[in-house]
Amino acid sequence: MISRKVVPFSMAFTGFPAAGIDLLQLNRLQNSREFYESHKEEIKRLAIQPFHELIAEMTPAMLEIDPLFVVTPSRMVSRVRRDTRYTKDKTLYRANMWMFFRRPRREHESVPCYYFEIHPEFWGFGCWGAWGKGEMEALREMILKEDKLFLEAYEAVRACPQVRLDGELYKRPKFPDAKPAYQTWLNRKEIGVDFRETNDFSPVLDGSFVGPMVDTMRRLAPLYRFLLAAKERAGAAPREALE
Repeated sequence: MISRKVVPFSMAFTGFPAAGIDLLQLNRLQNSREFYESHKEEIKRLAIQPFHELIAEMTPAMLEIDPLFVVTPSRMVSRVRRDTRYTKDKTLYRANMWMFFRRPRREHESVPCYYFEIHPEFWGFGCWGAWGKGEMEALREMILKEDKLFLEAYEAVRACPQVRLDGELYKRPKFPDAKPAYQTWLNRKEIGVDFRETNDFSPVLDGSFVGPMVDTMRRLAPLYRFLLAAKERAGAAPREALE
């Protein structure tokens, strides 16, 4: 059974304290278990708790987009401690943190999601999907057939100039004869949209980014539904690869 419980807090979301962002960066630079343990409660209060409060504020609107979203903060927010088992970078702690609104998933399974991230050099949010096996093939089929879900997603992204389409591109067009307007969608290895701000952190510090961000996420709901459909169609039956 999917939990809808959101952990209550005594304070409403009022922004991310600059001290919390700075502390995450200092913790990464120190790269010391001793430093982390001695500042653990401060990190929780200044860096992690604001994410939980933000989730509580966003949850009603996000559940209108998808009532199956997981909304338990401990399952949505990145950990400060990095998993270094499969990477050459053995730095113990991260300076950035993020959260996802997404459906329940099996371990290591990719599912379409909305995200929000704070990094020492930027903050941003977006909607992503089509990482799993066969998902881009299913998505391309829908694009080439001008499926209603694709056309709605395409128009939703066009109507949100504050975000940009992203995802690693192939070196050569996969369908050179397809409509030029669709090429940037067809030629991705995965796909999503991002908003990113590198200069002005004041909306993050005072919390004023939440309303515009949630409004954009609502407007991008057709893209999210398109990504969900691609995942469902990829998993429904075997298909010949379009690669």
